Amino acid sequence: MNSLSSKQQLLHLLQIQPLELHQEFSAMAKTPEAEIVALAEPVTDIKAVVEAVEPAVPVYTEPYQEPDPELTFCKDVLVALGEYQPELQWRLNPASTEPMLQNGLLVTPSIELLQSAQQKKLLWLCLQQES
Repeated sequence: MNSLSSKQQLLHLLQIQPLELHQEFSAMAKTPEAEIVALAEPVTDIKAVVEAVEPAVPVYTEPYQEPDPELTFCKDVLVALGEYQPELQWRLNPASTEPMLQNGLLVTPSIELLQSAQQKKLLWLCLQQES
């Protein structure tokens, strides 16, 4: 019983109220699963469902470019990545305005833009977030 009272104290301390189920959910919890499946309306037109889910505005994805390993600045960034963040891959996106991380991928603006002092600071901050 001590465990129950400590849980209640924790809920009270965190100001969490227990949830209450609406009547229809309470009824479903007591209904066998086979009956719930029978109550669900079957989808007759899958194409209508797919059209409703598709985005109204097409998503434009621009391909990323590989950094040129011959450029001195690229060499420096690649060496730093290899030393501090070896799991990150680096790609350039000319449409990008600042460095960002996307699922283990470092995406930066063009090399010309990235060489500015402000972009170097943003790159450094971005890499510190990942570590």
